Amino acid sequence: MKIIPCEVCGSQQHRLSFEGRDRIFGIPGVFKVVKCQECGLLFINPQPEPQELGKYYPKDYHESQSIRFKEYSWLRRKILETYWGYPGASTRQKLFQQWVLFPLRWRYRNSIHFVEKGRLLDIGCGNGTELYKLKKMGWETYGVEVNEKASERARSEGLSVFTGDLFKTNFPDHYFDVVRMSFVLEHLTNPRQTLVEIKRILRPQGRIYISIHNARSLNYWLFGKWWFSLDVPRHLFSFSIGTIKRLTSSLELKVKAVRFDSGTRTFLASLQYWVNDRHEKRILTQGKQSIYGSHLLRYLFRPLCWFVDRIRLGDLIHLEIIKT
Repeated sequence: MKIIPCEVCGSQQHRLSFEGRDRIFGIPGVFKVVKCQECGLLFINPQPEPQELGKYYPKDYHESQSIRFKEYSWLRRKILETYWGYPGASTRQKLFQQWVLFPLRWRYRNSIHFVEKGRLLDIGCGNGTELYKLKKMGWETYGVEVNEKASERARSEGLSVFTGDLFKTNFPDHYFDVVRMSFVLEHLTNPRQTLVEIKRILRPQGRIYISIHNARSLNYWLFGKWWFSLDVPRHLFSFSIGTIKRLTSSLELKVKAVRFDSGTRTFLASLQYWVNDRHEKRILTQGKQSIYGSHLLRYLFRPLCWFVDRIRLGDLIHLEIIKT
């Protein structure tokens, strides 16, 4: 374990928020979650050494990822052609589709804008199922994945995926038009260095699409140490809009768009943690989870989650960032 300064502002001043433990797999260990007194970043400190982190990712963690290699649905392909510049539809077809499909556009509002003959890198691509879809839509795709089994599965489908971390890939300067990281940044020991490296390999005006959990969400305010998205000890950092903007602006990266998309899963899982601590004392993967597993509760809480996203307190953040 090692004590680190804040990754966002470099401050050594922080205060203990609470102690956390692994509530999903029950791996032993107690970890201090602190808050930077300068910028408000929430992070584990002291942190496990990089060589220790592997033991907190059991086999079940990677096996839970989907291994279904399918193209996007017909509807999604048509919406991508119409609104995000993907090839396929003629100008006349696009005009007609804009009128017909407009009410459904919001469902895919986090899609990546197409670049003709563009190169796309997916960091933490897992088995490559999303990379496979993007390749079918016309991208020249590349992936980076630390899990050997997952990256081998991706390569078996003809995808170009490197096993290891980004710094060992040696991609050329200004090589990519788009870099994607979906719920990866919070797992990294070096988010600042990673963004610096992404900036190096990204072309001018290139875009970074990042999805992270929101540490200034209503769910975190309600549940605190029971917040599902803390995922101690795998999530080393928990960002907010303020901290991620401060980090990116210090690297001359501009946040162009921020979107919230929560769903009911995190709220019900957090509530389940709170109940388990008081009554059942079980980890989330053991036994029947009456709250988290309830389809009725997921349906009933959808309107609340929709409202929370509208007031920008949602649990998940999707960012579109431009290299200036």
